[in-house]
Amino acid sequence: VPIRSLADGKTRLAGYPGASVLTEAFARDVIAACMACPEIGHIALVSPDPRVLDLAFASGCIGIAESDSDSDSGGINGAISQARQELSDAENVVAILGDLPCIDGPSLSIVLRAAQEHETSFVPDTAGTGTTIWCSSNPSALSHFGHHSRAEHRADGAIELGVDQTSLQWARARRDVDTEIDLWDADRLGLGPATRAVVQPR
Repeated sequence: VPIRSLADGKTRLAGYPGASVLTEAFARDVIAACMACPEIGHIALVSPDPRVLDLAFASGCIGIAESDSDSDSGGINGAISQARQELSDAENVVAILGDLPCIDGPSLSIVLRAAQEHETSFVPDTAGTGTTIWCSSNPSALSHFGHHSRAEHRADGAIELGVDQTSLQWARARRDVDTEIDLWDADRLGLGPATRAVVQPR
């Protein structure tokens, strides 16, 4: 789970009450989903932010201090590559962005069962241009998170998962949150407990 920072938060949610703690709440719900997914053996958070590493250790996860803290979108892919190198015994890897507050264990299980059929695969986001989850059993495969990552992953030969599925589980897996509209939609799908505790008191 690559997370750039807990302190900076989501810039497009800056005017939202409670925005300063939403990033951590999102991360906690992603961690909880990973812990509830029997297909996942180890959970690692990779970040240049010491607070993220503290969260990892407090949650019983592996914390990896990101060696390259570039702020552009390529930093996510560098963080994933670094984590794969440091976790050398992890053949099958799933990279999950930290802004999926309605993902849960059953949703992840459905994604990973579908991913087992392919060497490298990914889940596109709800908007249809980005990526929320990337899976690979190929140690040399590279992720392409960032602008137009759906097209980048497809061009690299990764198999797209869930686009023809209409179930709630797949909707949860595709719903990342960058704006208040995204957060409203995530709330409609069902937020994880950490994010719900921040949003519902409004």
